[in-house]
Amino acid sequence: MLTACDIFGTRTPEAPSQTSSTFTPPTDPSMVFTNLANAIHDLSTVNYLRSFADSSTSSRSFQFDPTPQARSLYGGVFLNWNRQSEQQYFENLRSKIASGSAASLELLSLTAQSIQSDSAQYEATYRLTVPHTQSNIATVFQGRAQFLMITDRSRTWSIWRWIDLGGNQNEASWSDLKGAFAQ
Repeated sequence: MLTACDIFGTRTPEAPSQTSSTFTPPTDPSMVFTNLANAIHDLSTVNYLRSFADSSTSSRSFQFDPTPQARSLYGGVFLNWNRQSEQQYFENLRSKIASGSAASLELLSLTAQSIQSDSAQYEATYRLTVPHTQSNIATVFQGRAQFLMITDRSRTWSIWRWIDLGGNQNEASWSDLKGAFAQ
């Protein structure tokens, strides 16, 4: 008896290899913040990095200015902070968040300081909640930040300079989170 396989039959689909995430091409500068919040919630390094200027597609390289307190506390960590530093910090952070948990970014106020055809400046008050497993590091980070933005060659927006202004001295800032997970 001869048996043959059914080459025209359907098969059971495979499960996706990665979780889905939400990213919308930022054709308006405010969309960068929506994508940033979604990337943090989804813990998507790829989409997180898409929020920052890439010198291969734009006229500027990404730059981060931490709070003076974090610069002092974490020494040389912030000396040459760049897009790769963002990637390293975010991946380190992701590895310390339990499966099934999600981080959240709330922009309590987001104000456009100026918007031109190819550049923009925003100021935001943020609250970042990160349910990581490091007991000696805060899980809530609050403060204010300024974001300078540009368009790239494909006319999509990204952050080229991020200035963390911090907030109350008794509260951890986003700079503190980056410093703690930088290495």
